Amino acid sequence: MAKQHRLLGLKIVDAVIGLITILVGVALLLSYFAPLVNPNRILWFAFLGLVAPFLYVGNVLLMLYWILRWRRIAFVPIVLTLIGLLHVGKYFRPQFQREYETAPRADGTLRVLSYNVSGFWGKNAGTDVSRMVQIAEYIAEENPDILCMQEYEVNHVNTRAYFDSVMEPLRYKAINYTIQGKESGWGLAIYSRYRIIDKGSIVFPESTNSAMWADIVVKRDTIRVFNCHLQTTQVNEEDKSFLRDQALTDTLRQDKALGIARKLARNFRKRAVQADSLALHIHDGTPRVIVCGDFNDTPMSYTYGKMRGDMKDAFQQKGRGAIYTYRGLMGVFRIDYLFHTKEFETVDYQTEQPAWSDHNPVVVDLKLKH
Repeated sequence: MAKQHRLLGLKIVDAVIGLITILVGVALLLSYFAPLVNPNRILWFAFLGLVAPFLYVGNVLLMLYWILRWRRIAFVPIVLTLIGLLHVGKYFRPQFQREYETAPRADGTLRVLSYNVSGFWGKNAGTDVSRMVQIAEYIAEENPDILCMQEYEVNHVNTRAYFDSVMEPLRYKAINYTIQGKESGWGLAIYSRYRIIDKGSIVFPESTNSAMWADIVVKRDTIRVFNCHLQTTQVNEEDKSFLRDQALTDTLRQDKALGIARKLARNFRKRAVQADSLALHIHDGTPRVIVCGDFNDTPMSYTYGKMRGDMKDAFQQKGRGAIYTYRGLMGVFRIDYLFHTKEFETVDYQTEQPAWSDHNPVVVDLKLKH
């Protein structure tokens, strides 16, 4: 009798896990199409793309369960896991040997540093004046040839004169303010060791986010650098912590969750429009193009797919391990990128984790092929 009860219990467990396997499998399969589907046409693909890494891990765990149970249903998560290997490289790149110290920078490389500096205030907006000093010193130590900043803010406290003095080797500059006052400005900036011969900006309607580009002469070649800051998620600290607030009733919790979902939906759509607009400029046939910035979207998004096109993702070329660039939301999302055209080779990819912004900087060494 006890044996029959155990067998019955095991059958019930298998039935429940079997149902979960099918549901997770369907969701994961659909998430693979998220980079191809414009959220303005079918929105829920964007949400599936957002949770795709969690679905993939869940699918792998279910696969292991069914393999141990030696059931035919194991072929469903096995197939989905193998298909997903095409996307795993966007999130994780194996590191086969341990690095004990940072390798010296290779000769003849071009170092590009992209950083959302969070207005040089970090999380202590308006109270911590030292962020600009710390960030400037960090950048100077990294010694980039080209520096792209998002949420670049200067004012009477954090002055541009001070920042420029520390960045003195990067003497050529292109600044694009989307918000500007008498002695202040907020937007994007490109600083370069090499001469900037042309520049331009791309304005997004009904948004303070924007993009800019600069043509830079590096020795005998002209390269075009895009610095992009796409629509933010607008998920704030209150949104992130509401689930931990035990005082909330179920109704209030549900209302808050729906409010966050609406924010995400609205901004998925906005970023898709912005990415479509930018793609016309980025993929116009210009050679030697670098695209970097804060896209505010994951590698399984329409934004990522549209912005990247057939360009190389520097992380997929030389990244190591699992990388995140956004410090919030459990620190699992890579939303800051550097892409480049086939004329470049990625020599090295790094992302440091200083706590001066809610983003981590992305540092990439490139070499032009000749």
